[in-house]
Order: sequence, then structure tokens, then C-alpha cells
Amino acid sequence: MHEHYLKAALALADSRRGFCAPNPTVGAVVVKDNVILATGCHWASGCPHAEVEALKKIANQAQGATIYVTLEPCCHFGKTPPCTDLLIRSGIKQVIYGMRDLNPQVANKSAALLNNAGIETIYLPLPEISDFYHSYVFWWQTKRPFVTAKIALSLDGKIAGINGQRINITGASAKQFTQQQRQRSDAILTTAKTIIGDDPLLNVRLADATISKPIYIIDSQLNTPLNAKIWTAAQKITVFHSSNQAEKIKSLSAKGAHCIPISGQQNGLNLAEILQWIGKEGMHDLWVEAGGRCFAAFVQQKLLQRAYIYVAPKWLGATAQTAFSEKILFEDAKKISWKNLAEDALCEMTW
Repeated sequence: MHEHYLKAALALADSRRGFCAPNPTVGAVVVKDNVILATGCHWASGCPHAEVEALKKIANQAQGATIYVTLEPCCHFGKTPPCTDLLIRSGIKQVIYGMRDLNPQVANKSAALLNNAGIETIYLPLPEISDFYHSYVFWWQTKRPFVTAKIALSLDGKIAGINGQRINITGASAKQFTQQQRQRSDAILTTAKTIIGDDPLLNVRLADATISKPIYIIDSQLNTPLNAKIWTAAQKITVFHSSNQAEKIKSLSAKGAHCIPISGQQNGLNLAEILQWIGKEGMHDLWVEAGGRCFAAFVQQKLLQRAYIYVAPKWLGATAQTAFSEKILFEDAKKISWKNLAEDALCEMTW
């Protein structure tokens, strides 16, 4: 039954993926005599942790119960007090968690504190939970976000019409998948060229909600239009640039953008430096939605951890815009898989 309750906690954590950075997303389930007494999840950074959310629902009824948590409970003061203190006071007799926290303030220390307080603490790893925290682990190992990029192609490798004219390539199912991936990401990265050409909203638009996300823009010459839709759709906007045009910086800053100078390299801004900066902001999952040049740069510089390539059953012809102008090799991908999205195909690659 331990696995059953840990998976229930994982489902709770999954419901808030993409909303908790710089914190990890966590779910908790309190069980006694094989009955679930309460559940909780970490709603957002600064909000009570999952264990707190669950325990506050049952007041003094936790005596002798077991709590299942997806991630090792915290034992330090941050924006909220240590969860271990509450667990000790609550009367919980057993803590079972599915993932060790790589945070050095927590790692293996929580279990020792709880055990010393007479609470049996069990680490029970599950593949599903390990996979769920892959980006959190990657962030701790590299201090960069786990980067996922998407691109939509026709059968003949085109991404737009003549002179880059925007056209609908994929169908409704692929668009829905994109919205879901935006929702599960902590932030979205795009380029000024994409904003100028497509004027996208880059928010999350699902049947039950419209959600804004932090947006990062690669804009070496500070050309992001001040009337673009993104200004009203983003949670916050950061512009990475190399130009030192004071008036443009002033105009973008007046719109609320945070303008960050980045060193240049042969084919544009230094992507590794950009990712380090985003990592310092505590973003674990970064969704990249731009054009073929940006996608290719991430692949060629080995800065991409996952790619979603949508392939639509359309042939756009020689006058349409080709996705990639240079040779791109995907042979070093660790895993390549395909699935259908209604009429379109989706190729997922991971590195």
C-alpha cells in the first residue's frame, strides 16, 4: 500500500507543476488504518508546504498516522518554517518519502531529525517520482534549468510560408499539447524575432483557465515591439541583450521589462550565460518556443535536454521557409520516441 499512497501524493504534486519555482512541487497524503485523513500540495513559492497543508486539515487527528510525501521534508527556515518541526509536534508516527532532496540544507538531515524524535522515517524511491523530479535534480547539479524546446514542421521540413509568413502547420491536438507543456513549465523563452513575426501571447490557454508565465526574450538589439501582445499576457518579462542603446533600455524598462546584458558569441548571445542567469532565478523547467535558428543553436551547443518536434502531414513547397539552414545532428540523443497527436506526429528526443 505504500506505493499506492506515494503515487496519490505524486498526483497532487503534479497538479501544481509549473507554479512553485524556485521551490520543488510536493504532494502529501496522511493515512491512518488504511484511510486517507487528509491531503495537501505546495501551491506556490511562499505558500505553506504540502505537509503543512495536509496536517492543518485534521488538527489533532494525526496522532499515530503515517504521512506520505513525494520529497524529503524540509528541516530549515526559508520563506516558511521547517516541516520537520510540525511533523514532530503533530504526533505523526511514520514518514515515508519518495525522493531525497539534493538541497544541502535538507539532504539526509530531515530523516535524522525525525528518527531522533521517535518518528520512523522511510525512504521509498519510485521510478515515477524520480522521473517527476528530473528537472529539480538537474537544476541542483548544474544550476541551469532543464530545457525543453518545441518546433513544428511540415513533411518537407518547413516552418512558415513565403518570407516567414505565419501559417498554421499543426492541428488542434498539437496545439493543446503545447498549452499543457507551457503550463507545466516554470517559464518560457522566446526571441524578439518570433515576437516581431508572430506576435504570440505565450500564455497558457486551456478550457478552464488562462495563465500567465514569466517570459524571457533573447533580443540582442532590443527590438521587442512595445505594442506586442506579450506585454499584457506575461507574468513578467526579462530581455537579454547585447546592445547598449540607453533609450531602448529605458523604453522596455518603462513597460516593466528587466533588461539584462549578455555577452555575445559567433551566432548571437551566449546561451549558456542566459541559462545560468535563468537558473539563478530558480527556474527548474524552461520551455523554449521560438524559430528554427534558436532551436538549432540549443541543439548544436548541447544545451537542450528535451525536444518536441511536431510533424504535420503537409507539403509547403520550395518557397516556404525551411526550419534549419545548417546541418543538425540528433544522433547523440539518448532516447527517441514517436506518438500520434491526432493527424500530426510527435517526435520526442531526450539527451
